[in-house]
Amino acid sequence: MNSWYAVLNHLPAMLYGLRFTFLIAIVSLTLSMVFGGLVVSLLRSKSATIRATGFLYIQIFRSLSPYVYVLLVYFALAGATGWKMDPVTAAIISLTLLNSAYVAEIYRSVLLTIDGGQWEAAAAMGLSHWKTNSIVIWPQALRTAIPLLLNQFIVILKDSAIVGVIGVKDIVYVANAQASITYKQFEYLTVVGVIFILIVFILSRLSLSLERRLAWKL
Repeated sequence: MNSWYAVLNHLPAMLYGLRFTFLIAIVSLTLSMVFGGLVVSLLRSKSATIRATGFLYIQIFRSLSPYVYVLLVYFALAGATGWKMDPVTAAIISLTLLNSAYVAEIYRSVLLTIDGGQWEAAAAMGLSHWKTNSIVIWPQALRTAIPLLLNQFIVILKDSAIVGVIGVKDIVYVANAQASITYKQFEYLTVVGVIFILIVFILSRLSLSLERRLAWKL
C-alpha cells in the first residue's frame, strides 16, 4: 500500500508533465489542420504531377511509426542540417508531419460528401473558385470534420506518449524518472495508464456527442 502512496505523492509532478502532453497535441493538431489543407489541395489539383506529389506525401508520412519520426527529426535531421532544436519543437514537427497526412485524408473524405451541385450554384452566382471554397465548401466540410478531427486529436495525444524518448518532460517521462528511482514501474505506469484512459474516455464521449449533434442539425 505504501507503494501507491508514494506514487500519489508524485501525482502533482506527473500532472504538471501532462501540460507538455496537451501542449504538443494541441499545437500538432492545429498545424496538421493547416498542412492537411495544403496536402488535400494538392490531391484535388488538375495536374497529375501535383496530385501525385500529394499522394506521395500521404504515403510517406503514413508509413512509419511516431517513434521513428521523433528520432529522425530530433537526431537525424538535426545532424544533417546542424539545426539544434529543443525536444518540444522536434516532437511537434514530428507529430505534425505524421498527422497532417491523416488530416488530409479526413478532409478528402468530407469534401466528397459535399453535393457537387453547390459548385455549379456558386459558379452561377459568379463566385470565384477561391470564394466558393472559402465561403461555401470549406465551412461545411470543417463542420462535418470536427468529430473526426477530435478523434485525430485523441490519436495525437496517445502518440505523444513517446516524446519522452528525446527528453520532453511529459507525464510519461516524469513517471519513468520516478519509477527508475523507486523501482515501482508497475505503480507509476498504472497511474499514467488510468489518466490516459480517463482523458481518452472523456474526449471520445465529447466526439460522439458532437457527431450526433451535428448530424441532427444537418
